Amino acid sequence: MSSYNLGFPGKIIFGDGVADYLPGELPPVARVLLAVGRHAATSGLAARLERLLKNFRLITFCGVPAEAPLSAVDDIIRQGRTKKVSAVVAAGGGSVIDAAKAAAGLIPLDGETADYFYSRKTIPGKGLFFAALPTTAGTGAEATPNAVLTDPETEIKKSLRHPALLADLAIIDPELTYSCPDQLTAHSGFDALTQAIESYLSRKANTVSGALAARAVPLIFNALPKACADPANRQARRELAEGSMITALAFAQSGLGAVHGLAHPLGSKLHVAHGLCCAILLPLILRRNQAVCSAALDELAAACGCADGSGFIGRIEQLGKTLGIPGNFRKFGFSPEIFPFVLKNCRSGSMNSNPRRFEDAEILEILETLL
Repeated sequence: MSSYNLGFPGKIIFGDGVADYLPGELPPVARVLLAVGRHAATSGLAARLERLLKNFRLITFCGVPAEAPLSAVDDIIRQGRTKKVSAVVAAGGGSVIDAAKAAAGLIPLDGETADYFYSRKTIPGKGLFFAALPTTAGTGAEATPNAVLTDPETEIKKSLRHPALLADLAIIDPELTYSCPDQLTAHSGFDALTQAIESYLSRKANTVSGALAARAVPLIFNALPKACADPANRQARRELAEGSMITALAFAQSGLGAVHGLAHPLGSKLHVAHGLCCAILLPLILRRNQAVCSAALDELAAACGCADGSGFIGRIEQLGKTLGIPGNFRKFGFSPEIFPFVLKNCRSGSMNSNPRRFEDAEILEILETLL
């Protein structure tokens, strides 16, 4: 049996209403920086968390943009250093959690985010105490040791990664996803489904990641259409949140695949939401991978009530159509002029974990089909 090294958040709390546990889980004399997204501010979640944290010295940072630009991380870092915070709490989607996660790791250090993003400096070890409360069921950022960030100047999107970036506390409360907009539910759910499938098929999968992904795939596959059809379906929301969490625990160990390898440069260049990129790419890449992982795909198919891997891919494609996912990137301004950028920037760790290697010629062939 091959060896493996597992890394998980320090503590995970899952369940309806568990956001209320937050104050009792933080260091008792912490000066807390609370980072939230715009939706958390308008939905009342930020105010609720501020009330929960009223006994702490609290600084609130509101409005992390989508796709977590380096500048947003720098803004949080400046606040944290100026106010001498000792803990960071993030409540929001993946961009908010990733930006705050990176900031928590870098506040005690010197330099700017770009120094670490471009490897001019290295993270030496543990930063500040970090707690994450996701408000979407999809990215799994609360359970991973990496922060996916974007540099708008270079249009490069990639992960800042270090084991010390794992959250000290991950609170997954499905009730926080109830106000998630329908389109975001669909896109983030497809991100979670993609992550679960790619983790299971990954060349770096191990016994633990495989078991987690095997559980997550049918949870998400069955819950996503129900949650999108009826946003008030609490059981579906709960299963989607739990599936997303389990998925993150899996792919943090195994890595992902070619869908994510291509989704990052495509999303960054075309300004397309990450989950939507994954949804467009997933059936296409699964068909390309099928010859080398047919048995594993058949296993996932059986768990999801499909006859075989081909039927499973077909059901995923049909789910995308039902949820309004386009079949290509044509309407987003995709053109052959973008091919060199995608080709140059797709050779990530995710691409390296894919079940089979895609040579440059095949990647260009894939991009042609997406026009």
